[in-house]
Amino acid sequence: MTRTQRQIEEHRQGEVCIEVRDSAGSCSDVPIWAEQESHAFVFGCVLPKWEGATEEDWQRIADRLHEVFNRVMDDTRPDSSAIRVDVPDDVRLSQFQSELDERAEAGKPLEVWIRGASVGLNAEDDSRAVAERVAALYTLCFAHPAVCGIIWAGETVAGGGLLRRDGSPRPAFRYLHKLIGTVWHSRASGETDAAGRFRFRGFFGDYRVAARMNEAPATVAVFACKGEGGLPVVLTTPEPEASRRD
Repeated sequence: MTRTQRQIEEHRQGEVCIEVRDSAGSCSDVPIWAEQESHAFVFGCVLPKWEGATEEDWQRIADRLHEVFNRVMDDTRPDSSAIRVDVPDDVRLSQFQSELDERAEAGKPLEVWIRGASVGLNAEDDSRAVAERVAALYTLCFAHPAVCGIIWAGETVAGGGLLRRDGSPRPAFRYLHKLIGTVWHSRASGETDAAGRFRFRGFFGDYRVAARMNEAPATVAVFACKGEGGLPVVLTTPEPEASRRD
């Protein structure tokens, strides 16, 4: 495991404990599964500039961006509680790492803003090499404990944006889609232990969990993984129909 991967696990994930109970107490050997529905970390994107675009065009672009980003904005106002850090054109990752470290000394969260020019993405070059630079930059920022969000800044559709004018994704978009939606996405399944508990480690954010006892419908709940530890998430399963009739 690389140093960056260790930092991501340390700063972006937390322990989750789910306990399944019924009227008699904790339930062991219950099949259970959980999946992340959203990130607590801000992966944002400013809608690109597109003169002459129709409402249908904008909806198509917005829908596509929502496939990757959990915040799609129509302006460039930064988070007022965070320090905005603009990534320079043709950034060198080692130098930018040092800049993040220096900015973090102020004690406030950092919000990183990226443009196509930061990684060499433009109308002529949307190659795999550029996509790899995008992924490397996002990974560096996501691993840094002071960074609270990464925003892809507004660009023209035909310029340094992640999408082409027809809304089709460039390689950089596909890399981010896999990184955020698959690599940095948590799901877990198994069975509760003798104490009726199921544990896993997941990225901070909102989750949906389900447990099923016997032939009864699955019991479903939502919860937030915040990395604060403490009490387990408790799922109370309904009594079997025959028991309720008795």
